[in-house]
Amino acid sequence: MSVEEAKKKAAERAVDIVLERGFSLIGVGTGSTVEKFIEELSRRRVDRGRLLFTSSSLDTALKLAENGFRVLDPSTVSYLDAYVDGADEVDGDGRMLKGGGGAMTLEKILSYSSRFNIFIVDYSKVVERLGEKSPLPVEVLPQALNIVLSRIRSMGLKAYPRALRKGKYGPVVSDVGGVILDVEIPPERSAEEIAGRIESIPGVVSTGFFKGYIDLLLIGYADRVVEKKFDRVKGVHLAE
Repeated sequence: MSVEEAKKKAAERAVDIVLERGFSLIGVGTGSTVEKFIEELSRRRVDRGRLLFTSSSLDTALKLAENGFRVLDPSTVSYLDAYVDGADEVDGDGRMLKGGGGAMTLEKILSYSSRFNIFIVDYSKVVERLGEKSPLPVEVLPQALNIVLSRIRSMGLKAYPRALRKGKYGPVVSDVGGVILDVEIPPERSAEEIAGRIESIPGVVSTGFFKGYIDLLLIGYADRVVEKKFDRVKGVHLAE
């Protein structure tokens, strides 16, 4: 079964929903599945003058602009009609690990400010336990890097700055200036518990653990899309 085809199926269904519901101010996340969403939206006959976008990263903003869409800076937006994003992992309760693209802080902010959140994944991202395939991303103020690393490691966890694969030496720095760490989640421990403890450390901006942010989850397979509805958790929904 083709993962790329599964991503495409989920992205196509997300575009259907965005257009059917008439959303006009839309936030878009970061990642390969979101790229499929932008590609599919660009192929449709849509009134580009009616749609406004904001994004969680410069990379996504550039892709939207290159396809003729109007893009607002997140700092100018107080709410969104809808937010569309992917995930690195999602479990049966709708909890997610995000941040593979290093943009989880703005992803959290935008999904918090959205009236309706659509998350799109391919079947390979569905897991029984968060941390099976992906580490927990953590964004840290540069000045607190060694303090936070030492504290996380004192919790018996493996943690390391994420390194760029090409283009620049050194750790990955997010669009908002934080250093991205990756923390391995042992099989016997809970991602939620670990994220909660890490988020309490001064100097940590945010983690890639998301709970209660999904309104609609679209899981793509090569021949179909499975739709799962969730109830947003009180406290992670600004746009009411």
